[in-house]
Amino acid sequence: MYLSCSPLTLINLNFELINHSYGQPVIHLIQKSIKMKRTILFTTAILMGIALTAQEKTQLNNQGKVVYEEVMKIEIKLEGAGAQFADQLPKERRSKKELIFNSGASLYQNLKERETAEEVAMEHGGGMIQMKMMEPDNQLFFDIQNSQTVEKRDFMSRIFLIENEVQQGQWKMTGDQKMILDYPCFKAEKEEKDSTITAAWYTPSIPVSSGPSKFIGLPGLVLQVELNEGDRIITAQSVDFAVINNELLQKPKKGKKVTQEEFDQIVKEKMEEMGAEHSEGGATFMIRIEK
Repeated sequence: MYLSCSPLTLINLNFELINHSYGQPVIHLIQKSIKMKRTILFTTAILMGIALTAQEKTQLNNQGKVVYEEVMKIEIKLEGAGAQFADQLPKERRSKKELIFNSGASLYQNLKERETAEEVAMEHGGGMIQMKMMEPDNQLFFDIQNSQTVEKRDFMSRIFLIENEVQQGQWKMTGDQKMILDYPCFKAEKEEKDSTITAAWYTPSIPVSSGPSKFIGLPGLVLQVELNEGDRIITAQSVDFAVINNELLQKPKKGKKVTQEEFDQIVKEKMEEMGAEHSEGGATFMIRIEK
């Protein structure tokens, strides 16, 4: 996120060779055999139906779409004449994201129908100061089978592509449990580069090792993430199972290819230039408004 300030089996039972001199009992035997056939056929049909239903569920619970809500705390510090407007500024930013996934790959991106800019207008010196908060067009493609990611980052109107290998063993299980959207979830934690703690809640009921953004690599789909004690929280709002074709799961291709270290350095330098602090959790911006 960035800110800009601007003006405005059938079983075959065969009783054919029965001695017909026995009369009536023969009919009873044949009738009984027919009844047994029907019972066996009916039972077999039920069992086959149950097996197919279970198979369909197994095939469907590893592909579909999850809608997440991201809530990020933001702190905007105003200096100079603009300090009087501090109470009018938003304290958090809410956005909707979607994760499209199947057993082989996933794609995390903005929810297309919710892409809107948040605007704040303030009067100053007889004019109007308008602040617009745009959601960057970021994407993260995760090749689950090969444990690789391709991330598209939209930073200050520049597009970057970052490829990474998913590091194993970063998550530590805590033993905590809770329910999210009626799914039993388990808690795992890891320490970030800036020493903050990220907590993720995943469910083995959806056997896909993916989740929102970079929070992946657990034995089940991640339904909630909390960074730095609530500075940023990502929570699943809905889970819909459906067949996802690979055509919907395409790696982002446009952008300048950089390493993770190079991108981090670009962000750091720009944040320092803007007088802002940035982490995996929230963000702090400083804006000076002169008379």
